[in-house]
Amino acid sequence: GYIVVTERRLGTTATTDMARRSMKERYLIAYNVIQACGWAYVLVHATQHAWEFHQQPTRARGGAQLQSSPYDIVRDFVVTFQVASFAEVAHSMLGITRSPVGAALMQWCGRTHVLMCALDAVGALHGTVAATTLVIAWALTEVVRYPSYALGLYSQCPLWLNWLRYTIFIPLYPLGAGAEMKLMYDARAFARKANMYSFSMPNAFNFAFDYVTFLNGLLIVYPFLFYSLYSYMFTQRKKKLGHVTSVKKQQ
Repeated sequence: GYIVVTERRLGTTATTDMARRSMKERYLIAYNVIQACGWAYVLVHATQHAWEFHQQPTRARGGAQLQSSPYDIVRDFVVTFQVASFAEVAHSMLGITRSPVGAALMQWCGRTHVLMCALDAVGALHGTVAATTLVIAWALTEVVRYPSYALGLYSQCPLWLNWLRYTIFIPLYPLGAGAEMKLMYDARAFARKANMYSFSMPNAFNFAFDYVTFLNGLLIVYPFLFYSLYSYMFTQRKKKLGHVTSVKKQQ
């Protein structure tokens, strides 16, 4: 009798674990598919308008553009899907995925700060080449990353997509980081003029903050933060593609 009861309990536990795993996988697949669709929209529309927009003449007064910038066209999607990607930090914290919390948080904070505090807050930067470069570099990265994650959950990720996932970052990460730094650098003049995000003493908290000084400091450490993330991705690349390289050498 004891053995039968034990077997039933083990069977029930196994069934429950499988149900939980299935639910987690369905959630992660839905999340990755939605993100992939969102960034695909961004990539298609930003690319369509980029060449025409940056080739057009500007008006003499104030350099006003004749049409909406690629960033303005996809702005709502970029903001929505970038901010929503905080879910990936939560996934790491809760153990839903095995990504390092520190790397996920650092990337999310860096991207979201540049997007919301520097680019989106300064209208004059929306039509710059740096803004367009940023959007397209991010979108290209994500339309590869999210599908590879979704297919990988069922061990169905094609070798070519897995290779692309751990290769495309090599040119795109520096390109995106360069655009991020350029936008922060250019945002300083507006931030100084508008006293943006800054407050001086005396105040109730007895604390002062100058956003331009913060940007200056961030621009100094940014290359080192980028190097840390970039190195981590190369480590992942070696881990994920090492067996592919070995097979090719044997052939």
